[in-house]
Amino acid sequence: MTTDVIEGVATTSNVEYAGLWRRFMAFAIDLMVAGLVVFALAMILPIVLGPRIGVPGGGVIVASFAIVWLIVTWFYWALMESSSRQSTVGKVLMGMVVTDIDGKRVSFRRATGRHFGKLPSALVILAGFIMIGFTAKKQGLHDLITGSLVVMKK
Repeated sequence: MTTDVIEGVATTSNVEYAGLWRRFMAFAIDLMVAGLVVFALAMILPIVLGPRIGVPGGGVIVASFAIVWLIVTWFYWALMESSSRQSTVGKVLMGMVVTDIDGKRVSFRRATGRHFGKLPSALVILAGFIMIGFTAKKQGLHDLITGSLVVMKK
């Protein structure tokens, strides 16, 4: 049997789906990367912009952290997973890529849906993530919602 390759991902039944623990490790790495960026921006922005727009210090750092976290994590995951690399830093290190059901690169829109789809995956004791270990294609709820897969790069 021959294997066609689309953007580094096998498109026959030889596809190896990325499992729960490998995906968890990639997510942990990505949280560290995104967390460093968010922390730096959340501390710098209020110091630089606060005096210019007349906002006092205290609660601004907390508010800026929440806003920066939302924006940075969204762009980090959505831009990286929809890029030609199809992976975040954690996924690259763990040898995984994100594809659609046909093995093609996901769009920014789909990657955005996948990112925000992690919220319902996290509800009810992380059941939407835990299901990765029990579905045939190792899909979490956010993958099923957006028609995406996380597979091992060939």
